[in-house]
Amino acid sequence: MKWCKNCNNILIPKDGKLYCKACEEYFELGKNKNDYTISKKIIHDDREKSSRILKKNPREKASISIEDRKAYEEFFTSGEDGAY
Repeated sequence: MKWCKNCNNILIPKDGKLYCKACEEYFELGKNKNDYTISKKIIHDDREKSSRILKKNPREKASISIEDRKAYEEFFTSGEDGAY
């Protein structure tokens, strides 16, 4: 981290240079320009809880019982003797 020489505010990388938001002044990065990156880490506590919304799919149809399925199969397969 680098600090502004004028106001001691933190300098951030912007447009290939270091920028002070308070003074609105640019400073040179120095030797290695890749050392200055902005990163943000989000640390979650184990005690945190999030809500879950469980929603049934409205297009999901009710399942057919095994007995009904067998009855449909018998009904539709019993007349297959080339009756078309």
